[in-house]
Amino acid sequence: MHAITAVFTLLLGVAVILAGSGLLGTLLGVRGPLEGMSAGTLGLIMSGYFVGYVGGTLLVPKLIRQVGHIRTFAALASLVSIVSLLHGLFVSPALWFLLRFVAGVCVVGLYIAIESWLNERTGNEERGNVFSAYMTTTLIGLAVGQLLLLTGDVSQLELFALASVLLSLGLVPVALTQVREPPVVDADRLGLRKLFEISPVGVVACVFSGLGISAFWGLGPVFAGGLGFDPDGISLYMSLTILGGIVMMWPVGRLSDRIERRRVLMMVCAMTAVGAIATLLLIPYGAWAVKVGGFVYGCFAFSIFSLAAAHTNDHVAPDQILEVTSSLQLLWGSGAIVGPIVAGLLIQQFGPEALMAWFAVAALIPAVFIRYRMTVTRPIPMDEQADFVPQFATSPAALEMHPEVEESDQTVEPTAPAP
Repeated sequence: MHAITAVFTLLLGVAVILAGSGLLGTLLGVRGPLEGMSAGTLGLIMSGYFVGYVGGTLLVPKLIRQVGHIRTFAALASLVSIVSLLHGLFVSPALWFLLRFVAGVCVVGLYIAIESWLNERTGNEERGNVFSAYMTTTLIGLAVGQLLLLTGDVSQLELFALASVLLSLGLVPVALTQVREPPVVDADRLGLRKLFEISPVGVVACVFSGLGISAFWGLGPVFAGGLGFDPDGISLYMSLTILGGIVMMWPVGRLSDRIERRRVLMMVCAMTAVGAIATLLLIPYGAWAVKVGGFVYGCFAFSIFSLAAAHTNDHVAPDQILEVTSSLQLLWGSGAIVGPIVAGLLIQQFGPEALMAWFAVAALIPAVFIRYRMTVTRPIPMDEQADFVPQFATSPAALEMHPEVEESDQTVEPTAPAP
C-alpha cells in the first residue's frame, strides 16, 4: 500500500489523461454519424489512432534521445491538447484521420513518459503492486471518460474542449514530479517467426485481441448509436463494457494461476464470443439488455491480451520478458490498425449488428486455435508458471515495472541531458 501511495499523484495523472483520451475517442464515434460520416469512413479514421500508436512506440524513444525526456514530454502534451480541440473546430474525415494519427503518437509518448517515471519511483520489491495498480487505473480512467459524454452537447465544441482540458490537467502532477529524469528503455523486439516459435498461442491471441478491442474502442459508439441509443445510452454502454473488464480481470488471472493457462485463455476467448453473440441476440429486448450483453463481453475481452502475454512469458526467462512482451504489444497494435477498418466496412454493409459478429469471430478463431494447440503440445507444468500480472498494450516503458523483470536485466540507454 505504501508503494501505491508514493506514486498516487502519477496514477492520478494517468487516470485524468485517459479520461480525456477516452472521452475524445467516444465523442468522435458519436459526432461522426451526426456529420454524415459512414461507418466505413469512421473505421478508417479510428484506425489512424492505432497507426500512430505503433509509430509512436518506434519514434518517441528516438526523439527522447535527441532532445531529452522533459522537452519531448512537454511538446507531446501541448500537441495532443491542441489536437483534441482541432477535432471539434474542423470536421473533415481526412483531417480527423491525420489528427487521430497524431493523437496516437502523442498518447503513446505520454504513456512512455509517465510509465518511465512510475518505474523510477518503484523498487524491485514493490513492482507487482504498482504494476497492477497502474493497469487497473488505465481502465478506470477510460471508463470515467465514457461517462463524461453525459456532461455536454455532442454537437457543440464544449466536449472537445473538456477533453483538451483533461489531457492538459492530467499532465500537471506528472510534470511537477520531483523524481529525477528516468532512463529511456531500449526495448528490442523479436522477429515474428522467433516469437511464433516461442508461443504460437500468444501470437495468435494478441493479434486477434487487437482486432476485436480496437473495433470496440473505435466503433462501439457507432454500434450503440446505430441501435438508436442517445448519447447518454452510448456513454453507459461503453462504460459498462469497460467496467466488466475491471471486475473480472483479477478473478480470471487468478484462475489462470491454478489451471493450465492455455485452457483458461481458450475459455476466456470462448466466453468473449458468447458475450458478443448474447449482445446480438439481446438487441430486440431493448437498450438495457444490450448493455448487460456489453458488460458480459467486457468481462472477458479485456483479459485476452494479459493472458496471452502471461502464457508467452511462461516460455521465456525473466531477462527476455521485456523484449517478448514489447513484441506482443506491437503485434496487438498491428491487429488494432486493421480491426476498425474491417468492422467499419461490415457495419456499413450489414448494419450495426455486424460489429457483434466481428467480435465473435475475432474471439472464436483464437479459441479454436488454442484447442488445436492443446492437442499437439504438452502444457507447461503448473509449478513453472509465473504468477498472472494484468497487462494492457500501453508502451514498452510499462514493462519495466513487470514484477518478473529485475532492474539488472533491463536494457536501458541514458537520455539526453535535461534542459
